[in-house]
Amino acid sequence: MDHFVGEPLFTNNLLPSSGPGGPSPSEARNNETRRGAGILGTIFLIVNTTLGAGLLNFPQAFDKAGGVGTSVVAQLGFLVFITAALVILASCSNSTGTDTMQDTFAGLCGSKSLAFCGICVAIYSFGCCLTFLIIVGDQFDRVFATYYGLDYCHTWYLSRPFVTALSCSMFILPLCFFKRLDVLSYASSVGCITIVYVVWLIIYKSITIQNGTVPPIKIWPDNGYEVLQIIPIICFAYQSHMTAIPTYACMKDRNLCKFTLCAGISMLICCGTYSVVGYFGYATFGSGKVPSDILQGYTDKSAVVTVAIIAIAVKNFTTYPIVLYCGRDALLGILDVSLDRIGVRVMVTLTWFVLSLVIAILVPDISPVINLLGSLSAMFIFMLPGICLLQNVFLGDPELYLNKNRLLAIFAIFLTALGAFVCGVVFMEALQDLQKTPLKPPLVTGFRQLRESLCV
Repeated sequence: MDHFVGEPLFTNNLLPSSGPGGPSPSEARNNETRRGAGILGTIFLIVNTTLGAGLLNFPQAFDKAGGVGTSVVAQLGFLVFITAALVILASCSNSTGTDTMQDTFAGLCGSKSLAFCGICVAIYSFGCCLTFLIIVGDQFDRVFATYYGLDYCHTWYLSRPFVTALSCSMFILPLCFFKRLDVLSYASSVGCITIVYVVWLIIYKSITIQNGTVPPIKIWPDNGYEVLQIIPIICFAYQSHMTAIPTYACMKDRNLCKFTLCAGISMLICCGTYSVVGYFGYATFGSGKVPSDILQGYTDKSAVVTVAIIAIAVKNFTTYPIVLYCGRDALLGILDVSLDRIGVRVMVTLTWFVLSLVIAILVPDISPVINLLGSLSAMFIFMLPGICLLQNVFLGDPELYLNKNRLLAIFAIFLTALGAFVCGVVFMEALQDLQKTPLKPPLVTGFRQLRESLCV
């Protein structure tokens, strides 16, 4: 599809530059003096948003999917559509003159869809923020249990509630009040650097371990059903589409060709990182013995492992504000409140942060809810971009006279159908997890499994 590079997907001028019901809060920022992130900053934002907790689950995903070959091929196959969806969303935002996913969706599908899309974005963003805070608590729990002892939680200044609240208030909250997303590109660069260290550690551990103690690994699965096991983790790991339009809107040079370049490079970086971690983590422990969180498999008290655990916490510090930005924009868009009102922005940010922090500390286990919300990942990655593309094609060429528009319509229908299938698979697996107590931790973990096992 040559049209993904160089020129916009859509060239119709029938759509007004403002969304239905008047200008949205996000559109007001378009009139500001153009400033923002360059190509490198945009890549940092996309990579930092995409590379997250899913990184630690990929070695087990390689195992469950039946082998290295299956996992790499499945990733590459999905990567084509994932990258295409990013470009579709950016191009649709050009057509509607909007800065957020919910405004773009409303500009193409009508004002009634604004609330639906905004609520989905807000719910998913809040769920992601919860997981970030819980993962932060998990990492500190392990460090304290390793160096202080299993009774660390009885010391008030080492307890999970105090450490989580203090560290997140110091390192996350100050980054949450910015009006523009491009400011967070600097923090995102720090998050990307921490991931580099974690990748190095996993490779180092795989090389230094005694090969004779590791059982063989598989290349291809024993049956085709095993391939489906990697679909949920791919959706969980590559979910950056919710932030795609805000990231594009905050580029210094809002150019679709440059964004396509950034998206392509970012997805290749993420695919390479996930594949390297998946392979070396899988090779370290062998078939059937890979832990759900690869860092939990390293039981030694070495400083290199401790630094990697802290690096994961730092990574979540830098990703939380980006996701909060999208969720906050969605809420303000639904309420039709301008983001320029600093008092409203501060109140919404504080309420969001405090509420997520309290739930992350007090609720013992939210993994079933998070797994159910995970089905929204497929909707953001495939279904919404597919619907936006189809609607935009029909608005520009209702009779589909042009062959290009016919091909785009077919691709949009395929993308939407793929999203519906993946969403159904993830949703059904989540329902099955709710009905049974798993003998092993679920594929997507990090949600509170350490609390009971470490603190005595």
